Amino acid sequence: MKIQILESTDTNIKFVLKDSFISYANAIRRILISEVPTVTIDLVEIEINNTALPDEIISSRLGLIPIYVHKDLLFRDQCDCTDSCSKCSIDLTIFANNNNNEPLIVTCKDFKYDTNLISIKNAPIIAKLGANQSLKVKCKAFKGTGSIHAKWSPVSTVGFEYDKGNKTRSTNFWRENDQDTIAEDDSDLLVKINEIEMNVEIVEGFGRPLDILVKALEILKNKFNYLKKDLIQYI
Repeated sequence: MKIQILESTDTNIKFVLKDSFISYANAIRRILISEVPTVTIDLVEIEINNTALPDEIISSRLGLIPIYVHKDLLFRDQCDCTDSCSKCSIDLTIFANNNNNEPLIVTCKDFKYDTNLISIKNAPIIAKLGANQSLKVKCKAFKGTGSIHAKWSPVSTVGFEYDKGNKTRSTNFWRENDQDTIAEDDSDLLVKINEIEMNVEIVEGFGRPLDILVKALEILKNKFNYLKKDLIQYI
């Protein structure tokens, strides 16, 4: 199996799998969505909130902020600590107070955290503070995967296509009046599909698309290695 990168941007990567099968492409798709680990906020303690937004909305917004981590954290259930520690979690705080009559916009740039551990690329709005309103929040970010909650999924969409000419007739085209119908003689039901074009769009802030793709391929490789070791006992 070979791979050829067709296009790569800050949030998107397009590539072709050659000498491969549809099942491999689907396996990569599933791993990208639900098994590549990322770090997001999972524990929120709101000390002060007299804004127009209820605590639940603010907590939900905080949980959807992508965080790029500069070190490898342990999963929460794999750490030896009883609750949380520096090995499995990262602390973030926000304290904003509006003493003016103009609205104060609170974004991710107002987070206080160790810049040596994490970085937050984009700055979505968390809340707007009116006059004499305050927001004080303590957060803990943990490592997780999309299989636990969708907020940990590093990708927004993953798609793949094959048989662009529809030689196998696996798709029934919608025949419009101004569209030429495809002749049945042009079909080839035995055509071999060995090239699959995949397109992956990531959530901005979790890292480079190529790095996330490499992580997914490493996970797939480890699955095969684990299966191989398990089968050796029967040889």
